[in-house]
Amino acid sequence: MRFVDEDCREWAFVGANTWRMLEAQSGIIGVTVNGKNPATNLLDSAAALNISVLRVFATGTTPELPLQTKPGVYNEVALKALDSVLADASARGLRLVLILARNWGGPDSRAAYASWNGLPSPDDFYTSEAARTEYKGHLRFMTSRVNSVNGRTYRDDPTIFSWNLMNEPRYFLNGTDDPCAQDPTSCAAKLQNWIAEMSAFLKQEDPNHLVTVGEEGFFGKNSSYAGDNPQPSSSWSYATGQDFVPNHNIPTIDYGGIHIWPDNWNVSTDFISSWIAAHMKAAAEMKKPLVVEEFGKNVTDQDPATIERERNPVFKTVAGALNSSLQNGDVLRGIKYWMWDPVLVDKSSPGWSNYSQDQVFPSSSTMQTILYPTAQLAAKYRLTQVPGCTPQAAPATPTGPATAAGPAPAVTAASRTIGRRRLLERGGA
Repeated sequence: MRFVDEDCREWAFVGANTWRMLEAQSGIIGVTVNGKNPATNLLDSAAALNISVLRVFATGTTPELPLQTKPGVYNEVALKALDSVLADASARGLRLVLILARNWGGPDSRAAYASWNGLPSPDDFYTSEAARTEYKGHLRFMTSRVNSVNGRTYRDDPTIFSWNLMNEPRYFLNGTDDPCAQDPTSCAAKLQNWIAEMSAFLKQEDPNHLVTVGEEGFFGKNSSYAGDNPQPSSSWSYATGQDFVPNHNIPTIDYGGIHIWPDNWNVSTDFISSWIAAHMKAAAEMKKPLVVEEFGKNVTDQDPATIERERNPVFKTVAGALNSSLQNGDVLRGIKYWMWDPVLVDKSSPGWSNYSQDQVFPSSSTMQTILYPTAQLAAKYRLTQVPGCTPQAAPATPTGPATAAGPAPAVTAASRTIGRRRLLERGGA
């Protein structure tokens, strides 16, 4: 189970999670870096370092720049910023994973949908008919958006690697009396229904691209993998409503995605290794590739000694898992670290006190001694031809300027083509 490109070459990658990309691109925050818009500078640096897939919030991340101000009413400043990020990424041969909504409050979150519909709680978003209808309208709008820079319709844009239904869709746990703590299987069923419904609708609107959930990847209470959750003796992971295997084991979800947060979960590098191994086993049983879509480690300071002591052991563990999987032909095919904020340059940068503990600077030892070498290894695998795979015809020329990215990612088996696009091939080891 692996990704392949349109020329039947394996596709493996090291990527990054970005933050405040639309805000930087639009110019509402940040200053020029190396004489460039900070978002442009990030894309240039990513291309130079072979950080080839960027996970981008196709939403506002600050109150100043929501994508939607109310259902179906869109902010053209934010949309044009997203258009520019896509076009600039394409020109550099980068792929983007676009996150369609947020879980943890703020603009374009499920809390916004709850507010627009007068729902008692953001948790009601998953079952509200009105909120679900509005969210489907958003999916339709996004897939049919025509890029104002290059004229490409998003559903046809080869720069898009995949869609995330939401960043970390789950229920909030407010205590042992919380409904999902009392009845986690009921909440899991509701979230499962939402994932199935929205992924099917998204595939209907855009059959050309890969889709995944965007979740942390907790296992449900009745899962055979329940003991692999963080703090398995506690019920908090069950109460999120997530259940990795059923959440991903549906035809309209193309690959498994997980997150790793050792600070939040209070876990060791040994746990990280076992967490990845459990999900690799589960993904192999589903015959789907696996991506670590988020992993990060806070540091108390950005000095080299602190980074080496506090962050690098975690990053070495995750990168080592990818290296091993690629060498063994296993299902883990990509990792995306948290985070890369284009605005953060030094202590004078807006948001330094809030975000700098997560930032991985390109000059840091984390990048230079762990991520960059792993990215170079992954790039070598992209030269490997997959036996029995038939290359696809080139897509039609878009109406806008020529760009560097090849045909768009989407689901296919080795023997057929959908929308003349391919990135996922399920027939190999």
